[in-house]
Amino acid sequence: MRKIGFGMCLGLWALASTVQAAEPSDHGKRGGFLAQVDLDFGGDDIATVYFEDDSSQDVKAGQGVALSVGGYFRPIENSSFELQGSLGYKYVTTQADNADIHVSRTLLQLEALYRWPNGFYLGAGLMEHMNPKLSGDGFFEDVEFDDATGFNAELGWKWIGVHYTNITYQNDFVEDVDASCVGVRFTWRFGAE
Repeated sequence: MRKIGFGMCLGLWALASTVQAAEPSDHGKRGGFLAQVDLDFGGDDIATVYFEDDSSQDVKAGQGVALSVGGYFRPIENSSFELQGSLGYKYVTTQADNADIHVSRTLLQLEALYRWPNGFYLGAGLMEHMNPKLSGDGFFEDVEFDDATGFNAELGWKWIGVHYTNITYQNDFVEDVDASCVGVRFTWRFGAE
């Protein structure tokens, strides 16, 4: 997964370096609010759920749907650089209809982005996962992990992008659970006056 992440970051950098701005344009509002939805895939298997029909489902540490809200701000009015921060919640569950076995965590992200006038953007920053937890719903003991800090990189166009998060979970009993993921990110921005 780490090789995929490194290759994706390298590819994002190469693609971003080839993006040419056709002509200068208005950068839009200097600051405002944002809402994000991430659909993430990847990470180590941290549980396997077996069903009565002899099928099974792996629960991955990096997988899930994340909903976040936050804000963005350009420190210099006519700059293409922007800072943004968000707070969110990431969740993944299993297909079991008689149990709520799931992984949950609270997300805190701080990121710097560069926006081209044609709508493309490239960003990177820190990602914090707070209170990561695998809930067994009585079928097995809950597993809580320590808070974890990782790196996030993304490339997108207007409101849609792809992102890669490199992050590792651990606790007193387990070290180096890879919770890295690749995902599709949707971002809606609401400018402030």
